[in-house]
Amino acid sequence: MIRYIVSVVLLFSISTSIRAQNPDSVQLRKIFENAITNREAYHNLEFLCKQAPGRLLGSPNSYIAVDYMRDYAEQMGADTVFLQQYITPAWIHESSDAGIVYDDGSEYALTIDALGPSASTPKEGITAEVIELTQVEDIERLGREKIGGRIVFFNRPMKPTFINPFAAYGDAVDQRYWGPVKAAEYGAAGVIVRSMTYNLNDIPHTGSCAMRENRIPAVAVSTMDADYLSSELKKVPGLMLNINVQATDTALTTYNLIVDIRGKEKPEEIILVGGHIDAWFNTEGAHDDGAGCVQAMDVLRIFNELKIQNKRTIRAVMFMDEELYQSGGAAYAKYTKENGIDHLLAIESDAGAFMPIGITFSADPDFIAEMQQFKSLLEPYGGGFLKKGYGGVDINPLKEFGIPLAGLNTVRQRYYNYHHCMSDTFSEVSFRELQMGTTLLTGLIYLVDRHWESTDDN
Repeated sequence: MIRYIVSVVLLFSISTSIRAQNPDSVQLRKIFENAITNREAYHNLEFLCKQAPGRLLGSPNSYIAVDYMRDYAEQMGADTVFLQQYITPAWIHESSDAGIVYDDGSEYALTIDALGPSASTPKEGITAEVIELTQVEDIERLGREKIGGRIVFFNRPMKPTFINPFAAYGDAVDQRYWGPVKAAEYGAAGVIVRSMTYNLNDIPHTGSCAMRENRIPAVAVSTMDADYLSSELKKVPGLMLNINVQATDTALTTYNLIVDIRGKEKPEEIILVGGHIDAWFNTEGAHDDGAGCVQAMDVLRIFNELKIQNKRTIRAVMFMDEELYQSGGAAYAKYTKENGIDHLLAIESDAGAFMPIGITFSADPDFIAEMQQFKSLLEPYGGGFLKKGYGGVDINPLKEFGIPLAGLNTVRQRYYNYHHCMSDTFSEVSFRELQMGTTLLTGLIYLVDRHWESTDDN
């Protein structure tokens, strides 16, 4: 097992009042100036968004995106660039629509997107009576007699009274993730779920659900049409809905992209920074998570350009398939185990290209307490806190190996304006905020690499 100790020199230096004269403070300023005046990451993000949108696992654009970032890493002069190949199940979306069907034969089209991995319908879709619920637990309460053969409509809004939007999302997302599973268990014909967003508009937000074996058609509806459907249900008892989803289930070969700048003293020790390169079929995937990918790659570029003599190997990973089956993170964890890779720290950027506010750590309390010694150095660059919290979906499988995990945190109030929908575009990203996130990631990695030593407890 690995334990970590911070150098006495660093502890002394950050406790003094002459931070501006501290070599680390000077280096962090250089990192910031480089990040905020270089637009390569921003241009890379533009390519991912405009040339390879809808990068869901198995899509042609998912391969275009990985190839582009691989070529960029090679041109940048990274020491190691390779595609980690693996085979995984995949769900390929083709088309989806839904609409209210009235007794007189007229229809009202709803703005929807399929949830992944929704079951496909017959070519003409399925038509069934709608039942509106607000809680997943209502399925069991009503039983198969009321649920069987009907389309379940989950319509519980995200609560705006949560200060933290991630908490509001966590409070509501069970409808989308577990609702279709429970509805299928009780014989429902399909599911339609209110989009996970505060906004009231005609933009549907998709996402994954936990269905694997017993699957039924499942879609997300815009909040405005969710309200309309709810009002129509009150006026028209027995209202019918048609859902049409066309998708293909398959197995395929895909890739994580792994890029290294080799350590000068302890190359066998890895500091990992990464994001997920896949994005839902309905979006450019700018904030989620093209930004995290280009930030991770920009960390390596900055180390290269500033000629920082990193002791450890700095590794950027573009994980595939965070959105659907999380197969990329699982494949990388397997690769880690099979090759005995020694990670000092793994960091994920998947909170959008908004202004950074801190880093959360999923690690033992002693590690987190020691990491807080870096706070005064990182605070000017968005490191307002270094505290216990979540690391990230892609790096979470590494936790079983005792590896400390970290996650970039940002100002999140607008996050669910963009999450899993067509609004998540390149034009909605601030260059400066993107690069402030890059600065914080690079600064943390620089300090960990420079000041932390690892020894074997045994």
